[in-house]
Amino acid sequence: PRPSIDVQVASAVTSLDEEGPSYRGRPLVELARSATFEQVAELLWTGELPDDPVRWSAPSAADRELAAAIVTVVGRPGLGALTAAATVLAERSADDAPAVAARRLLVLAPQLVTGVDGGKGSTAERLVRAWTGRAERRLVEAVDTALVMLADHELTTSTLAARVAASVRPPAYDALAAGLSTLAGRLHGAAAGEVAGLLVDARTVGAAAVIDRILDASQPVPGFGHSIYKRRDPRFAPLLDSVTALADPDGWAPTVADVLAAAGSRVPAAPNVDFGLGALLLTAGLSPDAPLFAVARLAGLGAHVAEEMGERPVRFRGLTRSTRS
Repeated sequence: PRPSIDVQVASAVTSLDEEGPSYRGRPLVELARSATFEQVAELLWTGELPDDPVRWSAPSAADRELAAAIVTVVGRPGLGALTAAATVLAERSADDAPAVAARRLLVLAPQLVTGVDGGKGSTAERLVRAWTGRAERRLVEAVDTALVMLADHELTTSTLAARVAASVRPPAYDALAAGLSTLAGRLHGAAAGEVAGLLVDARTVGAAAVIDRILDASQPVPGFGHSIYKRRDPRFAPLLDSVTALADPDGWAPTVADVLAAAGSRVPAAPNVDFGLGALLLTAGLSPDAPLFAVARLAGLGAHVAEEMGERPVRFRGLTRSTRS
């Protein structure tokens, strides 16, 4: 058949319904209560949920040196450095399988997105330690919950980008880089930064005033509504619960509550997972552009790239419609 962007993509990775995502047939809300991000990543890659805690090997000295060099060349740690690392590793380790590539990038992710290796421990522990200097338990738990909640979400734009790239059979790292580049969009992987901006404005001028200003301009309110979930985003409540358990030394909880209350009376859509992630970034004292979303989604991207490489190659092609009068 002629390649088409309208192709139906059969996938066993993640399914969606109003109750929320299921990873390999296991409801996400249940996984968030019982499994770590590393276990969930392995489930996405292998189809089997490990019974015991997963400990990934520490990055090699050569990979740590590579990560440091990439951060220096890019100019700062962040999503750009993570994406650049994928591109460089495509040249150095072109034969790595998708799961191997995703795992290797995840092990390097703390250093690439913070500039600090983060020491030993889980991905959440290393990220929190790299960002804050210590691995406070409740913050580690909140970050791990966010990583699990955001690990995959079926055929999003970044996932589609990675699968389209994988269909022409580049090194797995290049396909992952295609997905990571798409995650940089403020309407996708960077949406939590928009939520953080909303919360900062609300703290300054008041939640109701900010919501009114956005609606009067006929703009969408960041962190509200979802194209899949018509009633509520099932990922929001568990993530917000983990945020409200934090110490909150800077006192963001009242602002978060005020915005939710103000939006509740004016915005017909319910808050989504991006709102919960934006609240987490501010409450934890992290940068609004900290790419937690992208780090988490590497797990799902690895699973989808592997799945796509088992499909008929070059099966995607866009069809133009003439705009000439």
